[in-house]
Amino acid sequence: MRATKVVILICIAVLVTSQPAMAVITFTQLDDDLFIVSHLVKGLFGSRGKAMKLVYEKAASLCIAAGYTHLKIMDQESQSGAGEYDSANASARVRFFFEDSEERIDCAKKASEKYIEQADAKLKKEGYQRPDPEAIIAAAEAAETETCTVEQIAAMVKAGLSTEQVKSACK
Repeated sequence: MRATKVVILICIAVLVTSQPAMAVITFTQLDDDLFIVSHLVKGLFGSRGKAMKLVYEKAASLCIAAGYTHLKIMDQESQSGAGEYDSANASARVRFFFEDSEERIDCAKKASEKYIEQADAKLKKEGYQRPDPEAIIAAAEAAETETCTVEQIAAMVKAGLSTEQVKSACK
C-alpha cells in the first residue's frame, strides 16, 4: 500500500514538473511584423492566467528572434477549460517594432532563452527574413526627417529601396 502511494506521488510530481518543459512556441505570421502567438496549457494543471503569462513570454521571445526590440499587444483572449478534460488556452495578436513608444513593451525584459531558440528555429524553417536594423537606422539617419516612421523606413529598405530613394521619399 505504501509503495503504491509513493508511485502515485512520483507520477504526480513528474506530471507537474514536466509540463513547462513540454511547452513549445506556437505562432502564426500574419505580416512582416504582425503575429498571433498562442499557448495551450497541457494537462489539467493550469489556468487562464498561466496561459496568458506564457503567451506574453513567448511573444517577447518571438520578438527578439524576429530581430525586433519592442512589441505592442493588439488584442488578446484567453479561455479556461470549459469541461472536465478541457485545458486553458490563450492567444495574442502582436506587432513588433524597432523603437520604444507608448504602449510598447521591451521584449528583452519578458523573453526567455528557451523560447527565443524555439522561435528562431521555427522562423528559419519557414524562411523568415530578419530585418536589418543597421540598414534601417542608416536610412533613417540619411533621411533626417520626421515625415517617415522607423517602421515605414524599414518597409522601404526591405522592399529594396536605396538610401537615396528612402531619403527622397521621406522629404
